[in-house]
Amino acid sequence: TVLAEIPGDYEPSEEEVTDYAKWLGIDTAQEQSLMWIAREGIKAPLPQGWKACKSSSGDIYYFNFETSESMWEHPLDNKYRQLCRREREKARTAS
Repeated sequence: TVLAEIPGDYEPSEEEVTDYAKWLGIDTAQEQSLMWIAREGIKAPLPQGWKACKSSSGDIYYFNFETSESMWEHPLDNKYRQLCRREREKARTAS
């Protein structure tokens, strides 16, 4: 089942942002400076061709209707994990 797209004006709750931040590996108590990444990531629209789908067992997955590729994680999650790593490294070298 293809799920409806999230509206462009979607505002996630603080709990949603915090949960996503933790999932990205952000220490929400010690790395408040990285929370913008979680907020941006949770609001990120799917790339061209991708749709969120629900399996028969109720699990959410992502399917690219142009390439027939599927994955369990949002296609941009890795981008936001890498951004966290880069921002941590910048903070370490700046101090």
